[in-house]
Amino acid sequence: MNSKKDTRGTWSLPFPRSPSISRLQPMTPKLSSLPGWSALWSALWSLPLVAQVPIPPAQLAKLPPALKRPVDFKTEVYPLFKAACFKCHGPEKQKGKYRMDTREGAFKVTDDHGPAIQAGQSTKSAIILMAAGLIDEMLMPPPGGKPGESDPLTAEQIGMLRAWIDQGAVWPDGPITEVVPTVRFDPDIQKLLAASCAKCHSGATAEGGFSVESLERVLNGGKSYGRVVVPGDLRKSSLLTILAGKDEDIPKPEAHRIPEKSLKQVEEWIRQGAK
Repeated sequence: MNSKKDTRGTWSLPFPRSPSISRLQPMTPKLSSLPGWSALWSALWSLPLVAQVPIPPAQLAKLPPALKRPVDFKTEVYPLFKAACFKCHGPEKQKGKYRMDTREGAFKVTDDHGPAIQAGQSTKSAIILMAAGLIDEMLMPPPGGKPGESDPLTAEQIGMLRAWIDQGAVWPDGPITEVVPTVRFDPDIQKLLAASCAKCHSGATAEGGFSVESLERVLNGGKSYGRVVVPGDLRKSSLLTILAGKDEDIPKPEAHRIPEKSLKQVEEWIRQGAK
C-alpha cells in the first residue's frame, strides 16, 4: 500500500480523514425539541398511578359519620375485620388477592378503587365506600343467603372504621393479641335467634314450649327440649347441637341449622356466661 510521510514525521493514509464525531449532526431530533414535549411530560408525571372511581359528593354525604371518640385497633377494629372479612380475605382465602389479617395486605392499593385504606382520609378508603354500598356491585361483606350470614356492617360499625382511619389508621407492629368482644343476649343473641327461630319458637304457642323472646325464657328451656343452655358449659348446652342441625332427637334437625358465624357467636355467648 502506498503511503507518504508528512512533514510532521507521522504516517498518513492515502484516503481522506474522517470528519470529527463532534461535528456530526444528529439524525433524529432531541426529545426536548419536539413541540409540546415539556407539557406532555409534566402531564404524564401528574397522572395518578392508580385511577380511583369518583364518588359524587351527594353520595359521600350519605356515609355514616365518623365516631367522635378515639378508636382502638386491637379491641374494636381487628375483631370486626375478623368477624366480617376474614372468611373471604383472611389467612386461608384471599378473594381478589386482598388480605385483611396483615397490615401489608389490608393497606393494598386496588386496581380500580384506589387505596383500600388511606390513613387520615376515610372518604377515599375503598373499604369504607364498599361497606357503605357506594360502589356498584361491590357491597362488602356481600349479602348472604341466610340470617346472620354476611350481615352488612351497621352505621355505627362504619362510623367506627371511619374514625379509626381518620385518626391515622394505626396498625401496631407484630402479631395482634386478639381481644374477644363481650357477647350479650341483648342485642347480639336476641336479634340472631329472633331471625332464625322466632317463627316457630315465640308466643303462647311456641313449639315444644321453647321461646326465644327473652333471656329468661331461653334459659328456662322448654317442655320438650328441657334446659338447653347451661351458662359457661358448652358440653351441657344442647342448644349448640340443635343450632348446628345435628340433634337427631328433634324433627327435621337440618331445618334448625344456622350459619357457622352465628353459631360461633352463640357459643361465645354461652362460654361468657349467657348473660
